[in-house]
Amino acid sequence: MSSTEPREVRVAASDLPVPGQILVVEIRHHRVGLMRVGDEIHALADRCPHRGAPLCSAGEVVTDIQLAADGSLQLGAADSLIRCPWHKWDFEIATGTCQVDGQMRVRRYAVRHEGSDVIVSLDSPPKAGDVE
Repeated sequence: MSSTEPREVRVAASDLPVPGQILVVEIRHHRVGLMRVGDEIHALADRCPHRGAPLCSAGEVVTDIQLAADGSLQLGAADSLIRCPWHKWDFEIATGTCQVDGQMRVRRYAVRHEGSDVIVSLDSPPKAGDVE
């Protein structure tokens, strides 16, 4: 891999995924899945940390189902999880956190806006509370 290869890719607004869809891009031989949760675009590695499945290119975006205090089931945030195609483990798109094992996380990548386009970088995203 050449050090002159770009560490980021620009995605035009017209190409960005709608909720429930996944757009896979490649940056320096890294496959990265772009997904929308609400108005935010998130970027995750196309590799499940559990057993290495192609998480973004073969997985699916699903809606969270939560158990309420009264024992009933309630829908969580729409299209907020990505489900691994091999073992059906769910990961939060916004944080990369696994619903089955909270210590397991999918690698996240930095996303920034330039005009109506989005730039996805191999850099780690800022942590909550950090100023961009």
